[in-house]
Amino acid sequence: MRMLGKRESLSSQLEMELRQKIADGVYKHGDKIPTEGALCDEYGVSRTVVREAVSSLRADGLLQPRQGVGVFVNKTVKLQPFSISTIPDAQVEEIVQILELRLSTEVECAGLAALRHTDAQMTEIRDAWERIEAITSEGNANSGELDFNLHRAIARASNNRYFDKFLEFLGPQIIPRIRARTEGEDEMRPKWQADHLEVIEAIARRDADEARDAMRRHLSDSLERYRKSSIARD
Repeated sequence: MRMLGKRESLSSQLEMELRQKIADGVYKHGDKIPTEGALCDEYGVSRTVVREAVSSLRADGLLQPRQGVGVFVNKTVKLQPFSISTIPDAQVEEIVQILELRLSTEVECAGLAALRHTDAQMTEIRDAWERIEAITSEGNANSGELDFNLHRAIARASNNRYFDKFLEFLGPQIIPRIRARTEGEDEMRPKWQADHLEVIEAIARRDADEARDAMRRHLSDSLERYRKSSIARD
């Protein structure tokens, strides 16, 4: 029996374990995977954890259920080289890792947007910020998708299509508050909007260095906040 740890959600860990076994050929294409009960015993988790992990793999097309028979590895699937789990209430450690990934790409993306944006793209960025501002001022907390749209607008303004394609591939799950709510988020919203505005104004001035610095500050502040949250939960 391999007991799972606590650094990430149990369902995320089990998903990765099963995904790796498929990649390694332990579970070959067309094979039936162990039953819920067997997986519970093997990994020391509940049936709910097993169902969440299997559901995520089914959504990716890796597993295919057969009524009354069991769950099988899809015979025709091609393994995706990279993905971010869509399981809700993700553990803080996973959010930290995603923010580290974003820092490595979005800082330079903001700098390029400052150098290359068109007037139309600048308008798109400001409109995306205004949409967040409108629902924030109304007390609507559901701004995660709009936040993602703003970051994609900045990516498009870099005029390197792969920045936008990369964010599109990662999806809205890269926005931390879509994955897990933490204490004090409502109080942080005005600051996030002020951070966004600093990035936008630097892009508008075509100040690439300040655009990079502003994006770095914005993402680094979130990263540090979630790192502290992770330490507090350990």
